[in-house]
Amino acid sequence: MKKIILHRFLYETLMVVAIAVVLAAGSYLLRPEVLPLVATSPPAPSGNIDMDLFKVIDFEQARRMHEANEALFADARPLIAYEVGHIEGAIHLDPYAFDQWADRLMAGTAPDQVIITYCDGPQCTLARELAEKLTWLGFERVYYLVDGWGLWQAHGLPVSSLISSP
Repeated sequence: MKKIILHRFLYETLMVVAIAVVLAAGSYLLRPEVLPLVATSPPAPSGNIDMDLFKVIDFEQARRMHEANEALFADARPLIAYEVGHIEGAIHLDPYAFDQWADRLMAGTAPDQVIITYCDGPQCTLARELAEKLTWLGFERVYYLVDGWGLWQAHGLPVSSLISSP
């Protein structure tokens, strides 16, 4: 009798673990961005904006370029986050909706236009993914700002919203 109970207990335990693994793997595959297995620090900022292609840009350099209107800022966050608030003058380019905006962007933007992508949080990979896709399109001066939205807000720099407050 004890042997039957032990077998049943082990069987039920293995089933619960198997179901948990399947659910965890399924939810991970549905995520819009990959989670790092080991925490990493953000990449070191790039030193030379004219010679680098598809690199990290320093926050102060990005801020100066925004003030001088020398760069196009592209928000890689989900649309709802962009609508709630984004860097003033930034456009929304979803890295996962590439087909919806690629032709329009290529038609209206010079290949040598400086484009700075950003998202929110030091571990966010959306800005880097968007920078990579823009480089594939042939844009020659593409940079991404690590934790761009967080840094922008922390410094109290100009933001816009598409949602009006009551």
